[in-house]
Amino acid sequence: MNARNARNARNDRPAARCLLALALSAAPALGCAGTGQPEVSYLAYAEPTPPGEIAAGAWTVVLDEASVAFGPVQLCAAASGSATLCGTAIAELLSIVRVDLLDPGPQALGRVRGFEGEIRSASFDYGIHWFLTESAPVRSPEAPGGHSAHLRGRATRGADVLDFVAGVDAVPQFQGQRAVPSVAAAATVGAEPVRLAVRFDVGAWVARVDFDALAEEAGGEGAGGEGAGGDEGEGAGGETIEAVIAPGSRAHNALVIAMTAQDPPELVWSGSP
Repeated sequence: MNARNARNARNDRPAARCLLALALSAAPALGCAGTGQPEVSYLAYAEPTPPGEIAAGAWTVVLDEASVAFGPVQLCAAASGSATLCGTAIAELLSIVRVDLLDPGPQALGRVRGFEGEIRSASFDYGIHWFLTESAPVRSPEAPGGHSAHLRGRATRGADVLDFVAGVDAVPQFQGQRAVPSVAAAATVGAEPVRLAVRFDVGAWVARVDFDALAEEAGGEGAGGEGAGGDEGEGAGGETIEAVIAPGSRAHNALVIAMTAQDPPELVWSGSP
């Protein structure tokens, strides 16, 4: 291979990746508008913050299980990562991984591939994607129980106990967009090795749930602090209630809004050791 052909082969690699990204995601393709940038590749990790006891109004919540499917992720140089405003992705994390939100240790998410440059926003899915090539949202095999997130725990208020389980679906609102259309990010990735940490706070999600309303919907008389359970906080007559947080319910909608708008995961870049 002569020097000209070798140079053309190198220049074709980003273009080939553009075609691959289009085939996989039908999202703005990686680096299609700037193939002259040096390529970079680095690892990403999930870093959950296990919540311990969660204060949610008058209730105290403890989670026994909490997992979420995360990915794919698109990183953009524009201030908005939405499909309509981010014409070109500077980097992508194409893998989808199930994350144990009660495990404080780093959990591998895969490898980010892209180009050197400034990152100002990100968009991503929670294991349910709706690419332009698809007629309906598609659930990844990594989605726990077919949902974006699975939560199981117990909420207590005085003598009242609420056992709950939730299958949370964070679905893209429109074909061709992500479930989280855009979150702010701040990084300049160059030749020096870096790593990406994605920090989850499931406690912040759960704290958004109205457990009074959930207990009432589940048929518990103790939701208002009176009734069969007597005055709030009295041990005699407390009851145990079971609740399923299903798509379409108030509690489910509160969790989705927390995951996608109020308390999305934080993306943090740092030097790789």
